[in-house]
Amino acid sequence: MMIKEKLDQVIALIEKAGDALLELYKKQDLDISMKPDATPVTEADKLSNTLLRKELKALFPDIPIISEESNIPDYHLRESWKYCWLVDPLDGTKEFIYKNGRFCINIALICGTQPIFGIINNIRDKEIIWAFKDDKCYIKKENQISELTPVSNKGTNLKMVVSRFNMTEAEFEYIDYLQSKGYNLELIPLGASAKHCAIAKGEADIYPKFGRCYEWDSAAGQIIVETSGGLVVNPTDYSNIVYNKKNMENPPFIMFNKKIREQIEEGNEIFIHHK
Repeated sequence: MMIKEKLDQVIALIEKAGDALLELYKKQDLDISMKPDATPVTEADKLSNTLLRKELKALFPDIPIISEESNIPDYHLRESWKYCWLVDPLDGTKEFIYKNGRFCINIALICGTQPIFGIINNIRDKEIIWAFKDDKCYIKKENQISELTPVSNKGTNLKMVVSRFNMTEAEFEYIDYLQSKGYNLELIPLGASAKHCAIAKGEADIYPKFGRCYEWDSAAGQIIVETSGGLVVNPTDYSNIVYNKKNMENPPFIMFNKKIREQIEEGNEIFIHHK
């Protein structure tokens, strides 16, 4: 795959964009505006978007790019694409604005309707995690690259990562449901794709996302979680998430780490059949 041949350049690119975000993170007066969907966008989103689009295009001139911070081409153009990039140049804009540090950069390569490569710069934890479909998951931390080996939760609590800002009633109902089944839950509030990284690393067991979420939010995280041994599923009909759709909003989904996926495959239907 041509991406593997240029993996070092992609890693360098996402690191460069992360460094640029950190420089703006230090600013006291950040330029902030509101998008039509009433979500904030900052000069950091725009700077990262410009950098990523320019350099991805230089590296892979034949692969179109879909970014949260750029105009999305009409579906009649996109539906014929074999490959496309899905980019979130600043995942966790609210985290960035409130300066709690939990923001990421997401890049995923889509083939047809599924991600085949994903990379996340988990900036707060100073780590970059990536995976190719049907391959292994890797992490770069302290300039060392190694295969990602999920840790095992030795405690009795079920660790669930949740959003700091966007918890929905349906997610609270899911929490109540698991507690009614006898699980002790430890809720871990995290921002952006740091939640996906925590699932892949085994530091958390479950991440339910039933509220508004878009393809660029989840694509990189999905393949990283799945390659690390986890599972990502739509609990409404138990299907996979589909990408490069006409409507780029995601359906509800739940991410499970490797341990919970194994329990589901052994017949434990509690985690998915929650209605």
